[in-house]
Amino acid sequence: MPRRETRRLRSVHKVAGGALLAMLVVTIAGVLTWRDDIFQTIQDPRQPFQTYEPPAAPDYASAESWLSQPDLTTDPFELEEKGDVFVVVPSVYRGGEHYNLPSDDLRRKSKLQRIVRPNYVTPYGDAGRLFAPYYRQASLYSYMTQREDARLAQDFAYQDVRRAFEVFLTQSPPERPIVLVGHNQGAAHVTRLLHDFFAGDAALRGRLAVAYVIDYPVPLDLFDEALAPLVPCETATDTGCIAAFGTFMPGESANAERFSERLLVHDGEAFGSVSGRPLLCINPLTWSRAEDYAPERLHKGGVAAEGLEPDIRPAAQPNQVGAQCLDGLLFVDKPRSRSLRRPLKVGGKFRTLPSNLFYEDLKQNAVARVDALATSGTLPKRAARLDSLELEEIAVSPVTPATDKPPTATFSDTEKR
Repeated sequence: MPRRETRRLRSVHKVAGGALLAMLVVTIAGVLTWRDDIFQTIQDPRQPFQTYEPPAAPDYASAESWLSQPDLTTDPFELEEKGDVFVVVPSVYRGGEHYNLPSDDLRRKSKLQRIVRPNYVTPYGDAGRLFAPYYRQASLYSYMTQREDARLAQDFAYQDVRRAFEVFLTQSPPERPIVLVGHNQGAAHVTRLLHDFFAGDAALRGRLAVAYVIDYPVPLDLFDEALAPLVPCETATDTGCIAAFGTFMPGESANAERFSERLLVHDGEAFGSVSGRPLLCINPLTWSRAEDYAPERLHKGGVAAEGLEPDIRPAAQPNQVGAQCLDGLLFVDKPRSRSLRRPLKVGGKFRTLPSNLFYEDLKQNAVARVDALATSGTLPKRAARLDSLELEEIAVSPVTPATDKPPTATFSDTEKR
């Protein structure tokens, strides 16, 4: 082949290669720019919720419907003097075919057991018996849009949580403190439990050690109406209060904007946008609402506990982050340990982390609040069991039988006359 022709072909190949590279760069840039929209489109079930056939309901009378449940055969008089903890777990189902997670989805159940239970349920075990129901949680897609279908899916998930909580109340003696915990989607459902069960029931409210509402917004105006009898926590040992925060690491401004502008909160009557509403933020390093920066030396420890068995307590990694509440959001430093950072995955900003940044802080605080309520003297006292009482023998007294004769009437001399 002549040299001139060879040079021309090489030039053509270079142009084609350059064009292909440019197209690839543009494609990658487009994917990065619209990755959330692409992720959302993939997860859309593409049918109205009204025509959607929901998965079968869990049976909370069965142990198989609980991710965590204590031994209910234990004699109530032999229970440890701790509390009872009800945990509503975070999202693990992205969506696609269903609006709500099927009860028989073994893949997601495995994820709940491997990732969610050791990171988001086990930390509270020192505070009391652990109850964590499986429920037909709404898909991640349902929290990425404000469509009516998404609201229906979220409400559908809450009805499972409500039924599970009603069963929990039948199994929790009235003298035991209650700790409510919700992470992510679970936190949204805990806010509704607070309205539906605690706001109007003084006795149940008196049993509430604390409600942790984590990584889901709690507008402060809820305390004016829907949650009026409840209050935000102000110190590390307050009881009957709500501790809420949403955590954001450096570079997560899009997450922060979505959290404070796009999510929906139920006020007991209907869903409403959080946009423009001041949010509650409790700094878990100080357990106060102060907006001062709390240094990393106050951080008791995060844990990446994926795959651990329920009875294994992992060693926490302390002094990983400082934290500061600003405009209702909790901003933290980049964790020193890579295992506590958000993984780089498609849709990663929406996924439940395989770690708990404030594992040890929550663990110790839950114990402190349960102890504070248990020693306050305000909880009901359990009646002593009969076999522990000293019974006195009662002597039999003779009974004088009644006669059939009417009593003899007597009259004074005046009456006779």
